[in-house]
Amino acid sequence: MAVTTLPSWAKEDWASGIAEPFRSDQEFWLSLAASADALVSLAAAIAIAVILGLEGQRAWSIVPFVAPAGMAVRAALIARTSSRRNRDAFNDRRSWRDAERNAVATAFLKVLRRPLGR
Repeated sequence: MAVTTLPSWAKEDWASGIAEPFRSDQEFWLSLAASADALVSLAAAIAIAVILGLEGQRAWSIVPFVAPAGMAVRAALIARTSSRRNRDAFNDRRSWRDAERNAVATAFLKVLRRPLGR
């Protein structure tokens, strides 16, 4: 397992409630950031699609969803790699799944509000 430090945009106190092996897994944090980015871009895509629909451009209203879909796929690929590696640290699938859910729930809102541009 590749044990690393937190990404430069993450604060040390964010990791205090995160269990190992997730706390020190760079890809865990990157997948959270990619998921947060996809969520924000989805909100923007919905707003743009509504405006396009109201302007009578319904055929074009699907286009804004291309970026969030791509970002969601990227987040899923990063998360899959991280999950496969971290699953080996647990005795069974259920304990891994519960620990990963807890780690994501603890960190996601913090990552969603992270400073951008770092």
